[in-house]
Amino acid sequence: MDVQLVAQEFSFTPSLREHLERRLASAFARTRNRIGRIVVRLRDLNGPRGGRDKLCQVSVAVPGRPEMVVREVRADMYGAIDGAVKRAAYHACRLAVKVRHDARHDKSRTREQGRTPPQLSEDSDA
Repeated sequence: MDVQLVAQEFSFTPSLREHLERRLASAFARTRNRIGRIVVRLRDLNGPRGGRDKLCQVSVAVPGRPEMVVREVRADMYGAIDGAVKRAAYHACRLAVKVRHDARHDKSRTREQGRTPPQLSEDSDA
């Protein structure tokens, strides 16, 4: 799982980075082998004016599926990270399960297509 962190118009403090890395590790622990890439973008939408304007956007790429994007806007960045990572992990897990299910379904379909149907024999003695 490749993780990329991007801060736009926002200073990335060591404690914020640690919080984000810890949240990502725990939230994606079950699906980390099935996820190709995660991009986390943090941004202060209003700058120094304040308000409910801290954005955390999490993009998750699961091979075989379109990229999924989750956005969370809150008053503080820690809350935005918690909300976005939690929702992204939930949806990524569902996507990963669908990919596994589809792969299994395709294999069984291929096996069925490769088989020859049983031949019915007619007994003329009956």
